[in-house]
Amino acid sequence: MSQVAVITGGASGLGLAVVERLARKGLTVAMIDISTENGETAQTRLRAEGLDVHFFEADLTKQDNAKAVAERIFDSLKAIHILVNAAGIIRRAHHVNVTDAELNQVLDINLNGSVYMCQAVQPFMIRGGGGAIVNFASMLAHYGSKNLLAYAASKGGIVTITKCLAVDWAEFGIRVNAVSPGYIETALSAGATKDPVFRERILSRTPQRRFGSPEEVASVIDFLCSDDASFITGVVLPIDGGLLAGDPSLFPPA
Repeated sequence: MSQVAVITGGASGLGLAVVERLARKGLTVAMIDISTENGETAQTRLRAEGLDVHFFEADLTKQDNAKAVAERIFDSLKAIHILVNAAGIIRRAHHVNVTDAELNQVLDINLNGSVYMCQAVQPFMIRGGGGAIVNFASMLAHYGSKNLLAYAASKGGIVTITKCLAVDWAEFGIRVNAVSPGYIETALSAGATKDPVFRERILSRTPQRRFGSPEEVASVIDFLCSDDASFITGVVLPIDGGLLAGDPSLFPPA
């Protein structure tokens, strides 16, 4: 039997890139998304390619919903070996203007939903002798930014819960890691990455002088979920072209 991977936010963006990467390796993939339209469209397209992909609709901001969808997946696919928490949103507002509703929405989806899914799959991973979890952090888990307090708070929380669960669940053979993507060219980011002023500002600060691709993010997650990463847990791995390593624009050319 092939391994079963569960990807939240799997019907679009980086989550979909992970779904495609793992499915093309021969894994059985359960993609969870709140959008039925996007999920069914992605499922139809990928199944037409002969890939073993299954869509499950769920709102993961409620603990009971996460538990219920994990049980549905296990009942249908008979195992859960991998979890990738890719579901997330971003809301921009000046820090003093962030509302209660905005803060709670971002934390519920980005942070709480990830915690709930980790909790929900843990018993099934234990039954199977272990597993691998990858959470989505962000560059903004590592440095500050204007107008993104709620998002940064949620991603900082991801770093902390990743380390806590890695320590707690190592005895069960469950590895828990996270990735911090940098500037990645996706349909959702096109408005920013295609803007010439913004593009030059970011590229000037990125040692590799380019944006990343969804496929590059998916390949790192594939590695972290694989047996090749069997001695790696509690790691938060940047995928950012060196952005967090240092800012070359601060120094004059040699």
